[in-house]
Order: sequence, then C-alpha cells, then structure tokens
Amino acid sequence: MDIMDKIQRLKEIGKSQKEKQKYINVSEVFYVWDILVAKLDIMESVQIIENFTNDKDLKFIISRVVDVLQSGIVDMEAIMKSYGIPFPTRPPAGINTTTILEIVTDYNVYQTLFESIQSFFPILASGFMQSTSPRVRKAIKNHLLVTMELHELLVEYGKIKGYLNLPPVYNA
Repeated sequence: MDIMDKIQRLKEIGKSQKEKQKYINVSEVFYVWDILVAKLDIMESVQIIENFTNDKDLKFIISRVVDVLQSGIVDMEAIMKSYGIPFPTRPPAGINTTTILEIVTDYNVYQTLFESIQSFFPILASGFMQSTSPRVRKAIKNHLLVTMELHELLVEYGKIKGYLNLPPVYNA
C-alpha cells in the first residue's frame, strides 16, 4: 500500500458509501464497472473453452488466467461495494459440457484466450489514465501489470506451439 492509498483510506474511515463517493469520479466508476463486466464475460468464455482443452500446458495457463480473473473480480467488487456502485449480472459459477466437439482444438482455445487477454489492455490503460483516486488507480495498475504477465505467458506458449502468428523477420 503506497502513501496516497493510505491517505485515501484514512479519509474514508467511518464514512458512508454516499460520503465516500465524493472521493472518486464518474469516469472511475465507469471503468471499475467496465473492467468487472469484461472480467466476468471472459471468465464465462474461459469456463466454456476449458472443457475442450487437451494440452496439459494449456490447462495450466487456463488455471492461471482463471486465478487472475477471479482475483480481479474480487478486487473490483470490493471497490464497487465500498463506493456503492451497482453490480452487473454475474454469469453462472461454472459451465460444464458433456459434449466434446472435435472441431474445437487447443489452437482455437489458445486463440480465444490470447484475444481475450489482449482485449483488457485498452480498458485497463484508459481506466488508469482517467483515474484520479489512489485506490482505484492502484487497483487498475495492478491488474494491468498482471495482465501483461499473462500476455507474456501466452506469447511464449504460442511461439512454442506454433499458434502465434509471428510477423516476418526484418532483414536489413
């Protein structure tokens, strides 16, 4: 916890949700809500595609993605609860399927994961730039850094498996 975050938390001690709302701006409220919605949507997609995964390494990566998403969901919900921001509708807790579709390959699962993680960058970067509250800014920054780590993991896995569409090598 940095100094500005501590100062904000001290100012908010004993305050009601209504009183705390003056410490965040409407843009931050939107981005916290939007980040949570994106995480919930991607969590639902990941829960569906993990049923079709065969590769053990990809299953490990999916478990890391799920852990990061769940952590992010908990963090955003804590901020929303603290400031009285309405919660979006949650997807089902788990999605299992008895049908195995041979057409859905590990490559398809990887592409879905890769594009899902990439879709966070504009939301997180914009939210960070628009944030004036130390608590919200720190939460978004932490999620941006963790998302960067997941992206690195997915890039390296994609290169190893030949799933990543690499740009051509530049020869000067």
